[in-house]
Amino acid sequence: MFTEEDFALDTLVQGMKKPELGCIVSFIGVVRDDEGTKGMEIEIDEQTAKTELEQLKREALENFDIESVEIVHRKGFLDVSDSIVAILVGAGHRKEAFRACEHLIDVLRLSGSIRLTDRK
Repeated sequence: MFTEEDFALDTLVQGMKKPELGCIVSFIGVVRDDEGTKGMEIEIDEQTAKTELEQLKREALENFDIESVEIVHRKGFLDVSDSIVAILVGAGHRKEAFRACEHLIDVLRLSGSIRLTDRK
């Protein structure tokens, strides 16, 4: 999902809870003040990015022992300290959830359909 609005982690977690899950691991990327950065512009080719995110989710579900994945990515101009992305992974056990979450953020950073530009 792509949004210009901020997201609430607790709402995302509540939406993922299921009886079969033993854990939900989350990652939140945040705009940092790096050498005078005032914010960040995020441009998304939504049609391509949506396809890429769905593929990433499918691959994670196939390659890791997990039950669910949710990815929310912001777009537009964000100020320092604003949330950029949330990745949540639900699983029966934490180790696979952490591994899958780390894999997802590493692969997502390489996406060509999401462009992040620092504003100084």
